[in-house]
Amino acid sequence: MQFALASTEPGPSAAPRPPRWSRAVFTDIDEQAAALRGWNQEYLQLSPGAFCGTVQQLQLDGVGLFIEDLQRAVHQTGCVRPDVVALGVPVVLQGDSTFCGHFGDASAMHVFSGRDGFEFRSPQRHIMLGIEVDLPLFESHVIDRAQGDASAFAGRAHLQAGDLGVIQVLRQFLLDLFASAACEPALLEADLHRLRMRDELLDHLAAAVASAGDESCNATRTQPFPAPQSALVDRARQLVAGRLDDPPTVGEICTQLGVSRRTLQSCFQATWGMGPLAWLNTLRLNAVRRQLKTAESVTEAATRFGFWHFGHFARDYRELFGETPSQTLRRRRRLGM
Repeated sequence: MQFALASTEPGPSAAPRPPRWSRAVFTDIDEQAAALRGWNQEYLQLSPGAFCGTVQQLQLDGVGLFIEDLQRAVHQTGCVRPDVVALGVPVVLQGDSTFCGHFGDASAMHVFSGRDGFEFRSPQRHIMLGIEVDLPLFESHVIDRAQGDASAFAGRAHLQAGDLGVIQVLRQFLLDLFASAACEPALLEADLHRLRMRDELLDHLAAAVASAGDESCNATRTQPFPAPQSALVDRARQLVAGRLDDPPTVGEICTQLGVSRRTLQSCFQATWGMGPLAWLNTLRLNAVRRQLKTAESVTEAATRFGFWHFGHFARDYRELFGETPSQTLRRRRRLGM
């Protein structure tokens, strides 16, 4: 999510400044992923039904905020640009989720920044408050020198537990801020009001980050799932990556990894919430949906990714995305996508 700080008095030739508060509704998962510019995200729909999501964005000076609401389980990968520190404060996580090798926890802050990017399997219903702070501002106003520089806190994406009361105060402040911006967007145009909002937000964020250093807060939460499970799933993903047009069978994956079907099943169930066969099919269906943006026909897109029984393909596609592949194709042609 890239927030450009516009001049308060643009010259005659300057481009119009984008609104400091905005809200958009999305029925296309790729469009929602792209709404947060600078995150280089890719979304993969996992749970069935027509996709629906919203993103609210709010811009302060040196701080970008958003609320993302997803009503489908989504696998998210991305890498936040390095000149900001990006965190998430969950509002709703209904169902199982995982974040960077840990079981999801609605009470923990999600640190999205990091050299290696992040991986997030969100649950069926997911509302996340996002905070993006310019790196110099984070280092001068948020991070405690006793904790080191920002790279010590945000060098890798991870779940960060903290004091529940302090995190709740931060969460409520952010929700109140968005509610005020939606009702009175003119408040954001006044420099004094905007800077007060920002400074108060940074104070709450600093308190939440400082509370993360309390080991008693981290003792019982943000537990990782077993490393062997994670490693096995990563190896399976590497085998499939780049060859969705000719993916290996589950049996071939088991042979190449040297594990039984039962072992592979349990690992995928723990980390993705589905078995490997359903996982492979979901990857391919999402690939077809993206291909339909440029394909001449549904048949062309489906056969490219190995679907040969068109009745079963159409049924599975409709169950996952809430519409037929031909409806997807017609809508995108109508919109000129």
